[in-house]
Amino acid sequence: MGSAHFLRGILLSLATALLWGVLPIILKITLQGFHTGTIAWFRFLFAFLVLAVILQWKGHDPLRILRKPPWMGILGGACLSANYYWVTMGVDLSGPSNMAVLIQVAGVFLVLVGVFVFHERLSLRQVLGMFVVGCGLFLFFHDQQSRIQDAGEYYYANFLIILAALVWVGYMVSQKFLSRQYGAQSLNLLVYAVATLTLIGGVEWADFTRAGLTAWLALMFCAVNTLLAYGALAEAVKYIPLALISVIISLNPLITLWGMKILPEIGFAGLQSDPVGSLGYFGGVVAVTGVVLVVYRRATPGGDRAKVP
Repeated sequence: MGSAHFLRGILLSLATALLWGVLPIILKITLQGFHTGTIAWFRFLFAFLVLAVILQWKGHDPLRILRKPPWMGILGGACLSANYYWVTMGVDLSGPSNMAVLIQVAGVFLVLVGVFVFHERLSLRQVLGMFVVGCGLFLFFHDQQSRIQDAGEYYYANFLIILAALVWVGYMVSQKFLSRQYGAQSLNLLVYAVATLTLIGGVEWADFTRAGLTAWLALMFCAVNTLLAYGALAEAVKYIPLALISVIISLNPLITLWGMKILPEIGFAGLQSDPVGSLGYFGGVVAVTGVVLVVYRRATPGGDRAKVP
């Protein structure tokens, strides 16, 4: 039974990595028919409605946290809404591959916040990992600079992706504080509600009538993706250590890079290939390796499972 549980945990973690790896690609397809604000808003609205129904079906009061929401939960919702919006803009302006590689700095930022805010210790391996991440990003960007057509747009996209990584850390910090008092799903419901309200001003309502079937299917996939990915992640932590899960899901940029290499070549959904050469792919792999070194934590005896942030 132990080996069966271990295999199940590995497969669930791989499912999360796959879902997060293909998400930037599907976002690029969705942008063929929908604007950035419309996509981000619809994803949160869908997640809010589905989660509210699930909580009601399980006998919970899904609206209880909304009647007197904690201010930090509202801040977390605002941070995550900004993260979704800027990530989508980053995909639109610079492509899925660039966004998938650069957004990995969020994991590094989160570790640094743990050091400076929560007084966690930074190991020599993590310091080495940060250096490796920097080297990988340098190689990736050096390759990109020789291939991009609009340097100003590219640098603006990178700025937005870095901002997206920073506000995601803000969201995670709010979750860490509030998880001591509230359940994870109640917090998610509050975050989805706040983000839905925050982003409604950026919705282009005409998108819903103008978009074609391919864009609609892509939008629905993006909406379902969050629920499936986090659902698989929540199940995975029941079976295998978080340290192993962190390593597996850190590999998702490699899926994006591979997908954006193969799918445009077969003419999938009108995708255009990203301007990434051999040096860029190598830099992406190096950066991901560094992230793995940074986020990996050795398991503590008996205390590394069944923890869902």
